[in-house]
Amino acid sequence: MQNVKPVQPAATVPTFQPKDPLTEEEIEGIVLAVKSAFLKLKNLYDKITPVFDEYGFRAPSAGVVARDLSEKIETSIIQHCRTFTRGLKHADLARFNKRWEVKICKDSGLTINQSSVIDGENYIVVNYKNNSLVKKIWVLWNTRDDFFSQRRKNSNGRTVDLQKAASHVHIIYLAGTRQ
Repeated sequence: MQNVKPVQPAATVPTFQPKDPLTEEEIEGIVLAVKSAFLKLKNLYDKITPVFDEYGFRAPSAGVVARDLSEKIETSIIQHCRTFTRGLKHADLARFNKRWEVKICKDSGLTINQSSVIDGENYIVVNYKNNSLVKKIWVLWNTRDDFFSQRRKNSNGRTVDLQKAASHVHIIYLAGTRQ
């Protein structure tokens, strides 16, 4: 009888293998940090939205408070994960002497500032909806410039091309379930 090997799946995107992948403890710490910050944000919205409504204004979106929110998440990640520290140079965080950034983006994807220098850093990306519901947390490993849209004169942001970056994406939390 002939020894038959199973058919390999159709061409799949090879997955980037980081030198130091996240441990389960680190993933748990990151998810805890993000969910805690967004729960605080939800509680804040519950309190301030009626006041804004009373005066005829809309409460600021999570996008407006994203910088403060990402800083709270960074601080919490450092508290929960002993492998993360304050960042190197302009990076928010560091892990094993590599630059890490926390980015918060509405709905899906990732947008960065057009002037950002992209040079192998890692992004922890939080996608949310309705100002305080976490949809997805993912890591974009070893970022390259070609993962993002071209720089444009009339835009301040560049968006990630998830097809080009697919092999470097690791989803660690999705719609209430861990990956």
